[in-house]
Amino acid sequence: MKPAAYKRYKFSAEHYKFVREQVGSNSVIKYYFNKNISLTAGLDTNNRMIITSDQPIVIGELIRNIKDANNDLILDDTVWQISSLQPTLNAFNTIDSYTMRAVKYTGNNL
Repeated sequence: MKPAAYKRYKFSAEHYKFVREQVGSNSVIKYYFNKNISLTAGLDTNNRMIITSDQPIVIGELIRNIKDANNDLILDDTVWQISSLQPTLNAFNTIDSYTMRAVKYTGNNL
């Protein structure tokens, strides 16, 4: 049994995974919608988003359309790219959740 069996995440967001495609001699990254996820998010002093979730989001993947409980967008329609991922361990040394950092994504192939 998990020590924190019930957790409430304040926000939901769209999660986008990526694939690399070879086009001639160039490698192109294309993003596709995966699913909606629940998370808790906030900004640190360096304007990076700190995200906590039960599901790990791989470095390089995107989240967007972060909405609160009333289904209102927060931080406008900003797209965030995951830049780091680390597990959060509980007292029994098992993974309780994941903490990720994200930076604003500047690409246009979404």
